Amino acid sequence: MLSGSQSVNGQLCGQKNAGKDKKDKSRYRITVMGAAGVGKSAIISQFLYDRFQEEYNQTVEELHQGDFDFNGMKLTLDILDTAGAYSFPAMRQLAISTSDAFVLVYSVADESSFQAVTELREQILKEKNSDDVPIVIVANKVDVGDSNRALERVTAESIVCVEWGNGYVEASAKDNVNIVGIFKEILRQSKVQYALSPAVRRRRQSTPAALPQKKKVQSRQTRTQRQSCS
Repeated sequence: MLSGSQSVNGQLCGQKNAGKDKKDKSRYRITVMGAAGVGKSAIISQFLYDRFQEEYNQTVEELHQGDFDFNGMKLTLDILDTAGAYSFPAMRQLAISTSDAFVLVYSVADESSFQAVTELREQILKEKNSDDVPIVIVANKVDVGDSNRALERVTAESIVCVEWGNGYVEASAKDNVNIVGIFKEILRQSKVQYALSPAVRRRRQSTPAALPQKKKVQSRQTRTQRQSCS
């Protein structure tokens, strides 16, 4: 459950321009990016639908939506799941230009996936023409254990928090560890004001994102609704 008092196993760093007023927009677009197989879709699935995808399916683009009602305050999160294995420069550029914040995911067991995050971050800052972009770096698959880590936590935290000034969260989509913490941190980085009560109504749906012509991807459309997100 998203709760204002819930602890987050992430680094509360990257508070650039913290004195700026908090945003009060009711709709927010978050794009999730990273190399293939790092768990982008699994993170979104755990957050919105409370399930882990055992089978890996390559994603082109899929847009998910979560509608939240917090004691009368409504917030819609549009969460875009992007491609990792294939390169669609025009689609990536459009995703960056239309998004408010970014979750960049890498696998702690694959150092090259952290390099992919580094390159994605550079592209985002270039496209946005700003160093003040809400970005959270997610170290996924911590369930593999310390002995299987390709990149030590202290190294990653130092780069992300000290050098980049962005948020950092360690998580496991497989074990549903700190998944909510990712989205709490991106809202904090984005200075979105939210006060969440124990009773939260959430409606979720997913739809395929708009694709360029000649690229047709079939996707199931799902709708679910429940009374709490615990």
